[in-house]
Amino acid sequence: MKHNRLIIETDIPAKMRDGVTLYADIYRPADEGTYPVLLTRLPYSKSYGLHFIRPNILAEQGYIVIVQDVRGRYASEGEFVPYIAEVDDGYDTIEWAASLPYSNGDVGMFGLSYYGYTQVLAALSGNTHLKAIAPIMAQNSMTDVFNDHDGALELGMWETWNLESMLPNMLTRKYDTREELEKAANTLMKNLDKLDELYKFKPYKNWPAIGQKEMPYFSELLNYEPTHNHWQKIDAKSNYDKINVPGLHVAGWYDCFLDKTIANFQNGHHRGLGDKLIIGPWTHANFGQMIGDRDFGMAATKWGEANMHARHLEWFNHWLKQEPLPETARVNYFVMGLNDWKTADTWPPQNTDFTPLYFKTGEVIADFTPPKQASEANFSYDPENPVPSNGGGTLHKELHADGPRDQQHLELRDDILCYTTAPLEGDLEVTGPVQVKLWAKTDAPNTDFTAKLVDVFPDGTAFNLADGIIRASKQHGNQVQNQINEYTIDLWATSNLFKKGHQIRIEISSSNFPRFDPNPNTGDSFINSTESQIAHQTIYHSPDYPSHILLPISR
Repeated sequence: MKHNRLIIETDIPAKMRDGVTLYADIYRPADEGTYPVLLTRLPYSKSYGLHFIRPNILAEQGYIVIVQDVRGRYASEGEFVPYIAEVDDGYDTIEWAASLPYSNGDVGMFGLSYYGYTQVLAALSGNTHLKAIAPIMAQNSMTDVFNDHDGALELGMWETWNLESMLPNMLTRKYDTREELEKAANTLMKNLDKLDELYKFKPYKNWPAIGQKEMPYFSELLNYEPTHNHWQKIDAKSNYDKINVPGLHVAGWYDCFLDKTIANFQNGHHRGLGDKLIIGPWTHANFGQMIGDRDFGMAATKWGEANMHARHLEWFNHWLKQEPLPETARVNYFVMGLNDWKTADTWPPQNTDFTPLYFKTGEVIADFTPPKQASEANFSYDPENPVPSNGGGTLHKELHADGPRDQQHLELRDDILCYTTAPLEGDLEVTGPVQVKLWAKTDAPNTDFTAKLVDVFPDGTAFNLADGIIRASKQHGNQVQNQINEYTIDLWATSNLFKKGHQIRIEISSSNFPRFDPNPNTGDSFINSTESQIAHQTIYHSPDYPSHILLPISR
């Protein structure tokens, strides 16, 4: 039944357990009766418009839709520190929403990115009124998407998100006079225009684009180790057993939270909660067919923005209204190159053969046979001249920031090794998690190694598919300098059809800036230091040190 008349109420207060009041807008049917609640809690303003899903469309279908500013943002009281209050505030808001006179007591949650993770954290709270969630492109921890991406700092994401998305509202809360606010706002706009230069500033703790008065947590959190107790309360991956509601998870092959969204699905799926997973060729919050430099065709939009409302309504109608859920597979994923969708009962798909592609030297320097002879390759990594980020699962402001981009111009650099197969004699589908096993040595006290999986077209165009990084000390502690170590580089996952005549390429280097903070190679980091040194890297490929990429080949 569609409800043609809605009641929209704005700035409705909800008091949290510590006395802080949060404010929400409520959209609900004008017809009498009680209805289930769909709640979203976001830091980007309840009135800014949910670009991927509209509250009025959900309300027309018989839901009370509540859009709430989280603590310390826009209309809501309190101090904002990313995620730290979202477990308790999530519980209290669900309790409040369930008790509204027009509510039937059942609550679902929806939202993307930050307001995808507010759902996961609310699920951790154990509120029994929460029946289902739909976390779109959401994470499962704070550290893994901030200061511990396999040991590296997600520099571009941290600086861009705080400057572009968080700071504007914080300025209005910190400055009392119009003159002060206008001055601060003008500075903000100038800094956004020169963000490419600001990424290079170090030490990061003194980043001039954000002042201590404006955003106290910015520098403070930089120096919290991943084991700091600050993170434990807002870490879902170590508390998955507390999540007991089903989730509809949507991810993108080029999304900055891809592996976290997959992990969220796997938790619920393995525990039989009823979770579902959709993975498209998308970047963060972009569900179209034009992604980066590639056109993935109209099929890319099948599960995208045009159908997002339908997918949400099917999901919530089942869990909140006991309607049948359409018969669809647990996993729907888009195969790039094929440019169409496939289904699976689990992730990764069951027909996956994890096959090593070995690195070698010679005319063809990557193939599926183990090396019989010992060889090595060398390059030097200069932290003052890092490899520029060029596409991928990024979330920062820069030219060619995300998605698939042609890598040819980067591959001319001396600090990138390219391991490439011969042209393929037939189509080869790679679908699933991807890892590089790298035997390497550095002469530095600490360093990084990066890897990138690339699809090389017959004309030479080289599109990135997946990439990753490992900070040497993350896996080997103090046993790094002048040691031959095996490094595991997690490239997360992909699904791509390498067509006949294409080539598979793996790039190996030591930096990807500004996506990740460059390792200064000194044993310190640029969070607190400006000192650096050049590292001389050796990559081994031999029977004893068989460096390779482990490809999930579909059979």
